Amino acid sequence: MHLFFQPEPDKNQFSDEEAKHIFKVLRLKNNDRIQVTDGRGHVYNCVLEITGRKVVYHIIDSYLIPEAKNRICMAVAPTRKAERNEWMVEKMTEIGVFEIAFVITENTISEGINRIVNQSRLNRIAASAMKQSQQFYLPKITLYTSFESFLEQDLSSTKMIGYVPVHDSAPHAFSLVDHHLSTTLLIGPEGDFTPDEVEAAIKYGYQPVSLGSTRLRTETAAVTGCHALNMAYHLKQNDAKI
Repeated sequence: MHLFFQPEPDKNQFSDEEAKHIFKVLRLKNNDRIQVTDGRGHVYNCVLEITGRKVVYHIIDSYLIPEAKNRICMAVAPTRKAERNEWMVEKMTEIGVFEIAFVITENTISEGINRIVNQSRLNRIAASAMKQSQQFYLPKITLYTSFESFLEQDLSSTKMIGYVPVHDSAPHAFSLVDHHLSTTLLIGPEGDFTPDEVEAAIKYGYQPVSLGSTRLRTETAAVTGCHALNMAYHLKQNDAKI
């Protein structure tokens, strides 16, 4: 069944852009059944009414998908190319993420940050990815203009920072996941975190972790880390049921 995003479902009508997609691309018709979500876990089973270019829906029934207790927050230093940040948001949303926090670090190129991290556009990309992957919670996308301001957030979670000291080792992020708790994973810029930033993160309870034996670009590390955390939750929850 097709899933659509409408943050105000009581309006019972789609935007002109969404309506055009419904009857021109999807070729849906009167009385076809669809689902609508508000991105906050509510799911509405609906029937379509199409009159010319106007598309409305009538809610038949609804239910709430409970919010997961073990949320994933990916905190990422934005790349200097907007399209890479957009790709990150799309893929992490498809995989499953509660919050994507873009964090300005010392080695982040922050010139034109509002263009590089265009939150309005990123929210639209996340909404599209949420629908595509048949999910009902829209990730929260935030921007922290300093590393310290992010660290000061009161996060009741397992906290990790993607960083392996030279001539040293760190456990893989997968191994530290507790399926009862939320997890926050920090991913640095292409110039990496500074020693002072790593030290500050450790003081705030973040543990250095590895994402594998190869050096990854920021956007690749973010998507890889998000996938690793989701797989860890899935496998450890299943093991706990046995």
